[in-house]
Amino acid sequence: MSIFNSVGETIKKYGSRVTIEQNGDKVSTNAFVEPLRYRSRLYIGGQKRVLGRSMKRSYLYIGNPGYRLVENKSVIETQSGRYIVKRSETYYVKSFPVYEWAILFPYGERAEDDYDSN
Repeated sequence: MSIFNSVGETIKKYGSRVTIEQNGDKVSTNAFVEPLRYRSRLYIGGQKRVLGRSMKRSYLYIGNPGYRLVENKSVIETQSGRYIVKRSETYYVKSFPVYEWAILFPYGERAEDDYDSN
């Protein structure tokens, strides 16, 4: 097994069951969804707070690259709630897709950048 396949196998074996909803379609897969811990809010355009925590709850999604997520359209449902994708990207090594990552916000909550978008 190559290192690339081992990432997918780890997601499949240890990830939680999630449902991805987009364009009226639903698909179930395994992924990791956990609170986002970061030092720089580069990915979501926010500012750091004194204690390094954000008032907004944001989450990190790591999943199979076979399910491409669409920013502001894909909804991820887990046992603990529903989340909207605010930013997503596929991580590649050379031309091989290894995993899909995304920044999620609780579904229905407005993020800071929602007020600034056209």
